[in-house]
Amino acid sequence: MDIEIRIEGISPIHLGSGREDVNIDAEIVHDACGLPYFPAKRFKGLLYESALEVSEMSELSGCGLLPGETLKELFHHDDTKSDAQLVISDFHMETKEGYKKISEELKALEENYPEFLKPSDVLDVYTSVRYQTELENGVAKKGSLHNMRVVDAGVVFCGTIRLLHGTEQHLRALAFALRNLKAAGLKRSRGFGRIACSMRLEDGRTEKDLIAAALKEAV
Repeated sequence: MDIEIRIEGISPIHLGSGREDVNIDAEIVHDACGLPYFPAKRFKGLLYESALEVSEMSELSGCGLLPGETLKELFHHDDTKSDAQLVISDFHMETKEGYKKISEELKALEENYPEFLKPSDVLDVYTSVRYQTELENGVAKKGSLHNMRVVDAGVVFCGTIRLLHGTEQHLRALAFALRNLKAAGLKRSRGFGRIACSMRLEDGRTEKDLIAAALKEAV
């Protein structure tokens, strides 16, 4: 089953690449054309952490909305023998033209007119550079100036995840995890990284429908 996922940046997000250069201390991940993307591995890790939070809250409340066993089956923790499998690919920017089309056009322009358009120019359209410094006795500490690139608020990443051999319970687990997932990237305590996630199934149902059905059964 294919599930459409949408990740909207509510605030600037730093999806770090672990790289730096002479101008940027902390760079973000982006493709060869300069378009930012949301890495699949990072999203899966965040999704698991969110699902674990919901499962723990469910257990403490005694409502059983997200059993720990379902979580193990979905993410294959503790050597579970479940047939369920979650396949996640990188999430790319939502554009009117479509990511594939715009990336192909940008690649052609960058190759044919490198003097006018470079990947860094494209990256600058969707990102900003933020500067921070450490204060000492109310004065900027010498040598503490640091900068990082962030994806601007309002940028939306979209993609499709595939649930193989999954059940309705696994779908509900994904719905709860997505609804609970509110932050990504660095500096979350400083106002960065706020996100909103949503999903749509092939039959048109959304995370709201799945959660409503689960809550109705739990009453």
